[in-house]
Amino acid sequence: MPIEQVEFNTIITFLGMLCATVQGITGYYAAYYRKRAALLKTNDVLFRAHRAFGGFATTLYLLGLFAGINGFIGAITRNEPPLELNSASFNIHTWGSFPVFVVVAWKTYLSYFRKKTLYRKRKWLGIAMFVAWAYTWLTAAVSYYVRTLPSNPQHPAPVFLLPYRLLGLQLALPFILGGLIGALILRRAVKLEEAEAARVAARKSS
Repeated sequence: MPIEQVEFNTIITFLGMLCATVQGITGYYAAYYRKRAALLKTNDVLFRAHRAFGGFATTLYLLGLFAGINGFIGAITRNEPPLELNSASFNIHTWGSFPVFVVVAWKTYLSYFRKKTLYRKRKWLGIAMFVAWAYTWLTAAVSYYVRTLPSNPQHPAPVFLLPYRLLGLQLALPFILGGLIGALILRRAVKLEEAEAARVAARKSS
């Protein structure tokens, strides 16, 4: 069954939001709940999960970014897709993407090249990154869905995403799935911490 490019782009954003949710949960647990950002290095479960899902989210963001840039250039040069400056969904998603890019680029740079600065002085960028992803997902999905309606039929109805009548569930789905995955990861991470604490206590008592 063929898939429209715009639905494919929305699915990419959906998957990116899911991965960003897992990354956000693991980061929040270490940096804010436990107040030990170093756990993202010392706890093997947290380290692998945070790094893997963060890498997936970054890759998916770049894929969506390239598609978005291509669409934006087409809109301002050829009006394909239409440059809908009178549309609230178009303006909110399009112009809001610029500050989102700044947050993502800043956080990604620190993650790869200045991690100590990120952990010590810029922990809030982790929360900002999650908020940026949530903004991107929600505005992109709404912008796509309103253009599948009979009143604005720019795109065919979704094939792989949920139908418009279940839009609320579709919007919540990456947070729900990411939350479930994150909970499973935290459960394993806590067990690993408990096992390590037990080993340390055993060595001290011997």
